[in-house]
Amino acid sequence: MTMINNIFGQLTASPPKDLTACIRKVERLSNCIEIANLINSELSIGKLLSSVMETTKKAFTADAVSLLLIDEPTGDLTFQIALGDVSQEIKEIYRLKKGEGIAGRVAQTGIPLNIEDVYDHPDFSPDYDRKTSYRTRAMLCVPLKVRGEIIGVIQVINKMTEPFVFTSEELEMLITISSSAAVAIDTAKMHRIIIQRETLERDLKLAKEVQESFLPKSLPEYQTYTFSAVNEPALEIGGDFYNFFKLPANKLGIVLGDVSGKGISASLFMARLTSDLLYYTLLYPEPRTLLAQVNNVLCERAKRGMFVTMVYLLLDTVENRIIMANAGHMSPVYTDEDGARLLGHDSKKGPPLGIIPFVEFEQETFHIEDNSSIALYTDGIIEAKDNAGELYGIRRLLKIIQDQPNDPKMICDAVTRSVDSFTTAEGHSDDLTLLVFSHHSNLPET
Repeated sequence: MTMINNIFGQLTASPPKDLTACIRKVERLSNCIEIANLINSELSIGKLLSSVMETTKKAFTADAVSLLLIDEPTGDLTFQIALGDVSQEIKEIYRLKKGEGIAGRVAQTGIPLNIEDVYDHPDFSPDYDRKTSYRTRAMLCVPLKVRGEIIGVIQVINKMTEPFVFTSEELEMLITISSSAAVAIDTAKMHRIIIQRETLERDLKLAKEVQESFLPKSLPEYQTYTFSAVNEPALEIGGDFYNFFKLPANKLGIVLGDVSGKGISASLFMARLTSDLLYYTLLYPEPRTLLAQVNNVLCERAKRGMFVTMVYLLLDTVENRIIMANAGHMSPVYTDEDGARLLGHDSKKGPPLGIIPFVEFEQETFHIEDNSSIALYTDGIIEAKDNAGELYGIRRLLKIIQDQPNDPKMICDAVTRSVDSFTTAEGHSDDLTLLVFSHHSNLPET
């Protein structure tokens, strides 16, 4: 037993060359297994790359390692990980053009390189050595490939043990590592995209719930008036809105508007505006005064150029008349026995809210005839396009409304069907909102 221990001690102290090579192979295999375990256990791309490169540096007894990924918009190689004495300086260099230097050449050709002295290679540029006072000598450089596409390169620089150059076996080992690392990077990117998408979907769902909470949960009920409304955002959420405000003396405030833009920002802007209107309609009963006050409030807090077009009607349900003020919105459609036509004069319109402070708005008064209707809408209807780029337009809207019975629900259904049919190939590019109310003096009691 003592003899065996002595022999083992001698072999360990001064192992034969074949045994040394075998030990190194086992070590490399062990390092490969360690890197594979790292790759399979980490989905955070930052942690993944740092761990893989730390282990790679150790496995190759290298002075420095770096990993560069291709920036998709520019095609440049960008330093993601650089480990070594001048790693910070290298990372600050940050970008290489495709085809520039050895890394750029490998990214362009996809051919792995094992170079004993980079100064003998025609593609090597000593500029980085001069900038960092570093001396690059031996280098392994291999591409990162996934699904046949090169996404970056890995460099292993300056062997720290004799003979201070890398072997062909080490090149094969780095190729194996790079293949697994490329798949892991791709998986980590996909995982990040999925997480971002799930987060966005949660945010959109929450914003949609917030938006819907500010839209009316029910329609007004009056003996001689019936109402209907439809709201279809182009995205999950949008900037169109409508609302009703029950006021003293048989009055009803009716508002419909369109916040510039779409998505979460427009939805939240709309939600806050609706809260403002709930408050200011009680303080400022006249439509022109209401719009002026809301405009000043929006101008004070407007950000990123957001504004809103809006039409506000004050309906007297006993006298059967409306007072209307318009802030840059499309004119309502009024329909009676004489047909459908636009209500109000363009000269009476004011600018959209949130652009110019201290603007004075005008208002107009109209009598509502028996068996008539008024339709408020956003530009998502008249500016809807077919696959040839033609606009739906106001004439189509007037004709559709005129051809319907004096029933708000039937008018809303007919208009939305017509717009959907018109835009079948393209789909809605903007929010679509329509609010219709009709007057019938002979409606039966409910």
